[in-house]
Amino acid sequence: MNASTHPPPRTDDDTSEVIDDAVSALAERRGVWLGTDSGVVHLLASLMAQAERELPLAVTMARGEGCTWDDIAQLLGTSAHEARIRFDPDSPIADGRWPFDVD
Repeated sequence: MNASTHPPPRTDDDTSEVIDDAVSALAERRGVWLGTDSGVVHLLASLMAQAERELPLAVTMARGEGCTWDDIAQLLGTSAHEARIRFDPDSPIADGRWPFDVD
């Protein structure tokens, strides 16, 4: 995989529509009424937390495909140093439970 084929993260109409669909689907699954702002906050925070939980494994897999820390940084919209300190399993601040935690 070549990270240069993917732009840095961005928000646009596509991501907005996907998030709207995901919020609606999660609301239906959890029985949360979308008529309250607090319900929407709960659903968005849940989706954000899940995405954050998925990133370490995705980074590990991308590294296994040959992506460099510069490639990963570009995909994350950060520096190679920041990407490595956050996701390298040998980093002193990396959460040792991932990418294999299941709770």
